Amino acid sequence: MFDLIANVLSFLYDINNSYVVAIVLLTLIVLVVATPLTLQGTKSMLKMQLLQPELKEIQNKYGKDQRDEMNAELMEFYKENQINPVGGCVPMLFQIPVFLVLYRVILGVTRRATPTGIELGEVVGSLRAGADPVLVDTAETLNFNPAFVNEDSQLFRDLSSTNVMESIGFDLARSASQVLGDGIVPALPYLILVLVVGASGFIQHRMIRARNTGAAANPTQELIMKYIPFMLPIFSFTLPAAIVFYFLVSNLYRIGQQAYITRSFYGSDDSLGAQIRQQREDDDKAGKGKGGGKGPKDVSGNGKGSGKGTKAGSSNSKGSGKGTKGGGKGPSKGGSGANGGKSGRHKKSPAAAGASTAPGRNRSGRDASVRASAAPKARKQKKR
Repeated sequence: MFDLIANVLSFLYDINNSYVVAIVLLTLIVLVVATPLTLQGTKSMLKMQLLQPELKEIQNKYGKDQRDEMNAELMEFYKENQINPVGGCVPMLFQIPVFLVLYRVILGVTRRATPTGIELGEVVGSLRAGADPVLVDTAETLNFNPAFVNEDSQLFRDLSSTNVMESIGFDLARSASQVLGDGIVPALPYLILVLVVGASGFIQHRMIRARNTGAAANPTQELIMKYIPFMLPIFSFTLPAAIVFYFLVSNLYRIGQQAYITRSFYGSDDSLGAQIRQQREDDDKAGKGKGGGKGPKDVSGNGKGSGKGTKAGSSNSKGSGKGTKGGGKGPSKGGSGANGGKSGRHKKSPAAAGASTAPGRNRSGRDASVRASAAPKARKQKKR
């Protein structure tokens, strides 16, 4: 795989004799080849989300000891609906190794000849001259010795004869951090390149998040997607500019790819993404509709308050809800019809002082109110 990618890079360099153009074209070729898998994987993933209720229904129908029957019905379900349960993983399984190879090949192009022989010669020469051996830093003065590239190719011959990989004003073998040591002015193009890479990665991340259908995302994937836009500029600052151009082209291509996916799979009302979003909105509404409200008021003679904040209107009611009136210990004693059934912890009201408290008797708040209003009249007659 390494040799194949390197041979394609050499072929592209032979056509235009530009390092940057060869790297850009190689990156685009790999991305275009991976695009059908990406689109198919996205479509399969959306179908799986749309059919998730039916899948859960099949899974819940079988017990733990009926795995074979469940798997057989699931496979039949996948076949009927023409979906691949691992379709969303196929693009990643293809892209990760390919892009790692591409990364290593581009990085290998900037490899320099080993300085061991030169350093050994410097030491021997110094000792023969009677001087102290001095090791000279020759890291950036050595010619290139590209890895994976055919030695008969024009790319190998051109790189092995120079120590500068210059193209469109950049030394592709140097990083922004290295050039920054020479001053801010020469490092400015490299820093702008790093910032553009970071901005393009952030735009791509926002596009993916904007079309979220509400599905529960994989925590690991969500964490990676969240921090990649911020980590990529940090990596780009320390890596050779050749790799940074690879990052830039990849991000720009994926922005266009995500725009196409959004328009194709999420744009219209009958698209898969729109159906999934509508399905989840309907599920949310159904879930809210099933929620219980406040409990009804209990005004019966011996009722029990069951709702939060309910009022028990009986003289012997027991409140079971939080904050209910009539939720005290033991039977409540006398009270007005409007506030009958207060807890036994409360003091007796004057109106209820003469009320009977014999157990087992159940008088409504209305009767208690009549007796309370009749008591003063009885006292007046007695006084006369």
